[in-house]
Amino acid sequence: MYRSMLYVPASSQRFIEKASTRGADAIILDLEDSVAPDEKLPAREKLDASVRQVSSAGAATLIRINRPLTLALGDVQAAVRSGADGILITKVEGPEHVRLVIEVAEDEERRIGRSNPLSVITVIESPAAVLKAREIATAHPRVAGMLAGGEDLATTLDAEASAETLRFSKLLIHMAAKAAGIPSYGTLGTVADFADVDLIRALAAEARRHGFDGATCVHPSIVPILNEGFTPSAAAVQHATGLLAAAEAARREGKGAATYQGKMIDEPVYERARRLLARADRFKGKN
Repeated sequence: MYRSMLYVPASSQRFIEKASTRGADAIILDLEDSVAPDEKLPAREKLDASVRQVSSAGAATLIRINRPLTLALGDVQAAVRSGADGILITKVEGPEHVRLVIEVAEDEERRIGRSNPLSVITVIESPAAVLKAREIATAHPRVAGMLAGGEDLATTLDAEASAETLRFSKLLIHMAAKAAGIPSYGTLGTVADFADVDLIRALAAEARRHGFDGATCVHPSIVPILNEGFTPSAAAVQHATGLLAAAEAARREGKGAATYQGKMIDEPVYERARRLLARADRFKGKN
């Protein structure tokens, strides 16, 4: 689970050299949209060195692979060899597409003797894929997250790429991920305007209220905002700690119900507090 995932063009040595200092939970080395066509193969060929550089401070490393499959298959094999933690499968069409890509990864892992399996985050970018989101989320145990590719999804919808037009699709993808028990990534608006700090902070807070686990970004200035937005605040941790203590004290006294700060504590309230503290503990000590 990642609070922040920073896209870095895999063809740009300047960005690669600085990526490990940005504080993101994961660095996405992008072989797709941010790389010019004639730079894609050279960027792929240097993935080994790029992965070592961007992961030097402990961030997870993901590779955004290309579409069509003629490029994607080589990208997957290179990702396996590089030691990257996972890949983002772009323009996912359905569960068969996911399983095909994972089959390629498995074959390459066996060939080189890699023991830690490459994880997969699926990127939904078409109406057809949105309607198959549940099947995509459960396509394979390696699927470790889902997100919407807003710009491409808007294009295939013949719509504007706005919070209003994409909200319903993003929530469907979010529900599919949560139903499958895997992380859901993104915001319900766009973080393209990285200069609008207040907007980005509001979008991260909104996304977390809905249960999103983190989001991607293309500019390093957004990373600390996402880390803050998807980490429980000190006040939230204090409240959850007090609530659990009150509930457990009531149980020890044999009481069937408990209250905290004037509100009833039922099982869903207790469980949300427990999960909040688990999330806080997961990111304890991180920026």
